[in-house]
Amino acid sequence: MGDESMNVTLNKVLGAGTEFYHEYDFGTTTGLKLRVLSERKGEISGKSIRVLARSESPPITCGSCGKPAKQVCAECIWEGKGWLCDECATEHECGEEMPLPVVNSPRVGMCGYTG
Repeated sequence: MGDESMNVTLNKVLGAGTEFYHEYDFGTTTGLKLRVLSERKGEISGKSIRVLARSESPPITCGSCGKPAKQVCAECIWEGKGWLCDECATEHECGEEMPLPVVNSPRVGMCGYTG
């Protein structure tokens, strides 16, 4: 095993244009492909900015009618489908206990995650 340490500041390994993959697990592994768009240096109230990020929610539509999805079936999401508006969710074949709310998180639809 090498002498490499995990105790490294982000600015030593990430810079504008860097793409990387991160996995985390709370019982169900979630993998994220991330990209650094730009860098900003500065201080706010005497403290250095360590990480500055924005998570924009992607547009997700109901697979049945095309309206904005508000729920996702925890069973069907594994097949890349199951995105539902509230109206279509009431008629979904997997039942009332399967839909979870659509939230701005990569963990949407996983292990009962509700945001």
